[in-house]
Amino acid sequence: MYADGGSNGGFCGVQTGLPGRLVVVSNRTPALADPEAAPSAGGLVSALYPTLTVQGGLWFGWSGHTRQQQEQASVHKYSIGPVEFATVDLTEQEVAAFYSGFCNQTLWPLLHCFPSAVQWRGDDYHMYRRINQAFASQLFPLLRPSDVIWVHDYHLLPLGAALRRFGWRGRLGFFLHTPFPPLDIFTILPAAQHLLKDCTAYDLMGFHIQRYLRNFSDALTTELGGTIRAGVYQQSDCVVQLGAYAIGTDPDVFAHWASQPQAVQRGERLRRSVGGRRIILGVDRLDYTKGIPERLRAFACLLERYPSWRKRVVLIQISAPSRTTIPEYTARKKAVEELVGNINGRFSDDDWIPIRYLYRTYSQEELAAFYRAADVCVVTPLRDGMNLVAKEYIAAQGSTPGVLLLSQFCGAAEDLREAVLTNPYDIDGTAAQLNSALRLPLSARRARWLALLTRVQTHTAYTWSQRFLVDLMQAGRSASPPFQGKYYVESTSLATPTSSVAS
Repeated sequence: MYADGGSNGGFCGVQTGLPGRLVVVSNRTPALADPEAAPSAGGLVSALYPTLTVQGGLWFGWSGHTRQQQEQASVHKYSIGPVEFATVDLTEQEVAAFYSGFCNQTLWPLLHCFPSAVQWRGDDYHMYRRINQAFASQLFPLLRPSDVIWVHDYHLLPLGAALRRFGWRGRLGFFLHTPFPPLDIFTILPAAQHLLKDCTAYDLMGFHIQRYLRNFSDALTTELGGTIRAGVYQQSDCVVQLGAYAIGTDPDVFAHWASQPQAVQRGERLRRSVGGRRIILGVDRLDYTKGIPERLRAFACLLERYPSWRKRVVLIQISAPSRTTIPEYTARKKAVEELVGNINGRFSDDDWIPIRYLYRTYSQEELAAFYRAADVCVVTPLRDGMNLVAKEYIAAQGSTPGVLLLSQFCGAAEDLREAVLTNPYDIDGTAAQLNSALRLPLSARRARWLALLTRVQTHTAYTWSQRFLVDLMQAGRSASPPFQGKYYVESTSLATPTSSVAS
């Protein structure tokens, strides 16, 4: 859904410099096993599909579908133009333990620094390792010696080590799309050392910002030993390059969408529907990391402490359904809806309802119209890897730009320094920042926006992918001796790690 976008408009001139195919591995594949469907417009797709199209490549991952327990696991292959797709189905039991369990109830809260939400179940962890081992066994026969493999996100941390065990000696990179937490939080995980050791199978480990990279470097050297010099981790024969690569969006595309007649008309209808009042916009998945309740309370505080804004401003909160099969997320939805009802009940008048709450998914093109119409966009997660909504909002602005109110705890804050930064835990402070953002004169808004737009146009999804691939080519160990690192197989006890040396 949300806009993890694509390029700087220069995809037609993609220069990869890769020796062979690019093989992208992610938990879910685009187009979802439907050979007739066009690839979806998510961030990973927008960033990597043009390179795959020019270079020729393979995208491997879970289809998003389930199979019966007794059915034999198999790989479904199809092509869209020059891009091959290979997908696998999982059983309901595997989805429950691997995806809903370890990935979303253990790793997700851990990586986002919510230790109280972490649930550790040994069976889920072993299923996580078994799924990664199974993915490796299904992917390995599809590989060619000249392939360059790029693995994405926390679902697949052990995949590189599993591929090395099968004998893969080619270039192998990994990018983490979430934050990486400080050492004291990461080592809450009983399997922390195992997962860190798995990471040493990659030639290049990438993170969004320097802070996450520093946290990971600290974890590596503290837990595994070794040294880091000039961005290269080394321990015995193990060499891993480490880097920060801030993902971006496709600013040209969002600017185009936002300026189209249908978007302009939609924005005018939106303004008429709120009676010409100022619009504050929030766009998020309904996830506890996004800080939606804190944002709603800050908006209520704005109305309480700055009563002149009553009947003059409307908060439009778009909340996309997220992980609806997990009970904690269902409870979160109910709590947010109750909070919206309480605030609206407290402040509404006969001709004004302060919060318009939209629990649904919008396309990126539809969101561009919302962005252009908003006077303030509130991107205030409690913790976020990057958050491209902030960059999309900047790209979609026009000659009378709005103001970006940005949490200091999301990766985008490292890059978008001219935004109005806030601490989302500080309800009073965020309310004060909202008041300031709403009162900024046009000259100040334009100055901030132009500075932000320069960075958004410079740090795009295209430059992100190209920088990573260039570094991966330089970090490749294809000419190195066979990798001798120790990896932990999915069936072993955490207390008794077993080494395996690839032949």
